[in-house]
Amino acid sequence: MRARRLLLDSLDRPASSSEATVGSKEWHELHRHAFELATAPEARQVFDMEREPTVVRDRYGRHPLGQNLLLARRLVEAGVGFVTVNGWVGQSPNEKLGGPPSSSWDMHGGNMGMGNAFSDGSFGMGFCLPRLDQALSALITDLEARGMLENTLVVAIGEFGRTPRILTQGFPGRQHWPQCYSGILAGGGIRGGRVYGASDKTASYVKDMPVRPQDFGATVFHALGVPLDRRLGKDGVSRPVSTGEPILELFS
Repeated sequence: MRARRLLLDSLDRPASSSEATVGSKEWHELHRHAFELATAPEARQVFDMEREPTVVRDRYGRHPLGQNLLLARRLVEAGVGFVTVNGWVGQSPNEKLGGPPSSSWDMHGGNMGMGNAFSDGSFGMGFCLPRLDQALSALITDLEARGMLENTLVVAIGEFGRTPRILTQGFPGRQHWPQCYSGILAGGGIRGGRVYGASDKTASYVKDMPVRPQDFGATVFHALGVPLDRRLGKDGVSRPVSTGEPILELFS
């Protein structure tokens, strides 16, 4: 990181206009602050995964998702307020087609060169699901054991589901399907052990208690204690932080 910063400093040139100079100064100050946070001794300790007991690292799983979720817990412990983790579980040792560099769940099927979506290959649920179950359950139980779960919201979700029927024309397999999909919420005041809403028998459409994306977002904001009537923006243009309604039943 230090070498990259030296390279960046050597390439930087002053902005040509006063307006750009102001923006450049703000950016450099933000960059300096971020660099100091990332390279401070405290941050280096957080990212030093060797400080974790072997049994804990094994419980999360010795794969990218497991170790990244463990790092997420360490970041939260250190005071980081928001952490995003890529859902990549790694490359399957049974992979014959190459495997994904950073994703696991783009399971279109063999027509996309991804192998069978139900196999034990890198894009197969036989490989991906056990690792998701291992890592996510380890995170939740670890947070609870440390007394952190009540104040930490865990969200696991994608942006769409898959076509309920396997397509036979065009690109065979299961393609993008935004009409119906699911997500997981835990901690942050969420009462666990329940399912909210239901789909029809083929998971084509929501049958009961639909949740719009804006409602899901409002629920997350509610758990984080962000007032939904807060407005964001400047220069006379502002918008509410959310236009949805939180699902309060999840907290009762």
